[in-house]
Amino acid sequence: MSDSMPVTGGLVVLLAATMLTIGTGLTREAFTRLVRRPGALAAALIVNVVVIPAVALLIVTVLGLQGPIGYGIVLAAAAPGGGTGALLAAHARGDLALAVGLQGALAVLGLAAVPAWSALTSYGGAPAATTGGPQVLGMLAGQLIPLALGMALRSRHPTAADRAAAISRRIADVLLVAMVAYLLATTADELSALPVTAFAAFTALTTVCLAAYATPGLPDRPARRTVAMTTAVRNLSLALLIANLTTHPAEVGLTVLAYGLVMYAACGLALVAFRAVDRRLVSIT
Repeated sequence: MSDSMPVTGGLVVLLAATMLTIGTGLTREAFTRLVRRPGALAAALIVNVVVIPAVALLIVTVLGLQGPIGYGIVLAAAAPGGGTGALLAAHARGDLALAVGLQGALAVLGLAAVPAWSALTSYGGAPAATTGGPQVLGMLAGQLIPLALGMALRSRHPTAADRAAAISRRIADVLLVAMVAYLLATTADELSALPVTAFAAFTALTTVCLAAYATPGLPDRPARRTVAMTTAVRNLSLALLIANLTTHPAEVGLTVLAYGLVMYAACGLALVAFRAVDRRLVSIT
């Protein structure tokens, strides 16, 4: 498999641009509204940390996916809080405060979720539960700093925040497209070696993730769109970090990257559907 370091580096830069974009659109009032309805956040957390990994474990068992491939699928599912989930939630006209709250909470919960679900797989090459903690905390800091800078800019200089948001959002969009293109260009031959059942598992899992739109307890359409997008986008940075620490880093890493491609394709289709609904609602009103 191609070195995953360029992908990890690209994800870090993409995450910083995404969180700056989200921060410039957030206010304290938005977080106040989120605190007043903790049920939505709690329901989304349960779906991400419990339901999705459990579904992944069921899928790989039913399809007979063992070893590094089966583990890679469960690993991706158990690593919640992908940074681009907030960016896609913004494109979907979702609830930005909920997206940020979810992303921050899931980044921390992922530290416990990944080793817990790894222990339930039949794969014997997973790293120790305490491995990778400092790197993950560094990723979390990389999210909070640009988010705080964006919120501070919004609070003090709203006009400048609007300009910064437009620029950082374009950068994030370009980086996302470039990263997907890079993955396709560098892993195309290796992807063809994965079994068809692996891609069936990727498709089934991303479909279940997007179905989180129907999570009970969500108050409105923006919240549902946010939960769908943040659930569908798993934390590839965390998953690749753990993959590199396994006894089969190439195979596990390739599985995670392949899942990421299917994940982003599914999210793109969901965005198209959301935009179509928005256009229909505008025509009705």
